[in-house]
Amino acid sequence: MPATIDKAPRHSETVGWSCTAIDYQQGEEDPNHYHREGQLLYATRGVMLVKTEGKSWVIPPQRALWIPPLHQHSYQILSQTHLRAVYFSRQFIDQCDAFVHREDVHVISTTPLLKILISSLFEQHYSEQNQRKIAELLLNLFHEAHPLAAELPMPEMARLSLAIRPLILEQRWDLPMSDLADIASLSERSFTRLFKADTGISFRVWKQRARIYLALDLLAKEVSIKQVAYQLGFSSPASFTAAFRSITGSVPRDFRDI
Repeated sequence: MPATIDKAPRHSETVGWSCTAIDYQQGEEDPNHYHREGQLLYATRGVMLVKTEGKSWVIPPQRALWIPPLHQHSYQILSQTHLRAVYFSRQFIDQCDAFVHREDVHVISTTPLLKILISSLFEQHYSEQNQRKIAELLLNLFHEAHPLAAELPMPEMARLSLAIRPLILEQRWDLPMSDLADIASLSERSFTRLFKADTGISFRVWKQRARIYLALDLLAKEVSIKQVAYQLGFSSPASFTAAFRSITGSVPRDFRDI
């Protein structure tokens, strides 16, 4: 494990939980670390790419991520992000017997109630006893929710990682394959072959998935569906909606109410 532990707020076992709020700018990174506590990550605004022991998860405002105690993870901030993190001690987690996914990193949808509960833990006008009840309810709701698909495998090979940075951080989705291959100092054929070998999926599938996950942030900011479609390089709002449905099982307008 890393030599240092993230400087999260600490709490006694009698309290059992704590929380912190951090604002990040696009492009910032939080290097690999772990916490003694279980951690619920939620962004009120922005998109994070969270890497956890061989997997990468895209977390927009419509999603929350559970990271079990002692799991190594790191963040890459894809857009200006307001992070809210709630930490639960092992004893606190163990009191929730039905939390069957407690040892699994997974993502759930942030319902309006979940958002209210998280927000309430950052307010000062509740008693310590009532805040603990809120934290208990939050954890129970998390265990009842169904895990969602939000994994976006990221290339480990340095040259491939460098090639996709303009897409992820600069939204340059119109870059042709030849330009990406040039950035990686590869032929187009080698780029395609190595990308699939590295991530387990084709570059075409990866690009489609990445665009849809990043669209969630824009939808949360109430950017029009038409503007989101063209900003992310889709040929039309209809093609964007079709791709969105194929990956999320919903249409873009459904995410304006989450």
